[in-house]
Amino acid sequence: MGPKIKKEYEYKNIESPFTEIFSLLKRYQVLSDGLTALVYNSDELIEMHQHIESVIETLLQGLQSLGQVVGEATNRKVIPINRIGSIGYLISSISNLTESLNTLKADASFELRRRGLKDF
Repeated sequence: MGPKIKKEYEYKNIESPFTEIFSLLKRYQVLSDGLTALVYNSDELIEMHQHIESVIETLLQGLQSLGQVVGEATNRKVIPINRIGSIGYLISSISNLTESLNTLKADASFELRRRGLKDF
């Protein structure tokens, strides 16, 4: 018989789904001094760092544009006020994704510096 799969997962942070996903995807190891370190090779960490920078910039530009469009559409009464809530949830999710990516980037930067790569 194979391993038992837990039928129901208890979400720790249901309001921030990307934070939860990223915490599950990070691969860590405990070092001899008791600290934790990401278990990716340096090339993977560098690529991760560069891609995350690009994605964060794109997400922030998109949020800014979305905010401007929503503001203009609301002022012109093109979007009814009661529909703004759905857009708010989208903005909240994009913000959580950006925050989660930024945390992963900071972890990658720390690990690269710990390995002696000072440019991160």
